[in-house]
Order: sequence, then structure tokens, then C-alpha cells
Amino acid sequence: MLHYLRSRLRRSPIREDAMLRNEDEHDGVKNVQFVSFLQQSGFRKRALDRHGKTKRVKKMIALTAIWSFLIACAWIAFESAEALELF
Repeated sequence: MLHYLRSRLRRSPIREDAMLRNEDEHDGVKNVQFVSFLQQSGFRKRALDRHGKTKRVKKMIALTAIWSFLIACAWIAFESAEALELF
């Protein structure tokens, strides 16, 4: 469950342009000058500040969820130990 939450929170809602991708070295861009012109002119310019803020918020939510889960498990274990101590 935690792995699923981490993978869902890690995914970017903004998809990367196929022309600007640099993941595969064998998959080159045909016209590099045109791509450079598009980048400089601001074509499909993203709000990178908003993207970074969204990533930080998601990370904080994930950490809060994990810590609250761990605290809840510790509380249940503590209460169970107290209940077993009575018997």
C-alpha cells in the first residue's frame, strides 16, 4: 500500500514533450535548432515554480500519511499491551 501511494505521489501531472526528452541517447532529435528556437521563444513554457511547489506538497502529504500510519500502529500496539497486561 505504501509503495502504491509513493508511486502515485511521485508521478508528474505535467507530461514531458517528446521532442525535448533526453532519456534515450539513441533516440535523437532531428532538428535541434528548431527545438532550441521553441525553447527560447517560450513555446509551451511551463510554470516550473508551480511544478516544484506541487512536488514539495505531495512529498509532505506522503510523509505525513506515513508518519500518521506509524503513530497509529504504535498506539494500537501500546493499547494492546495494556489490555494484555490486565489479563
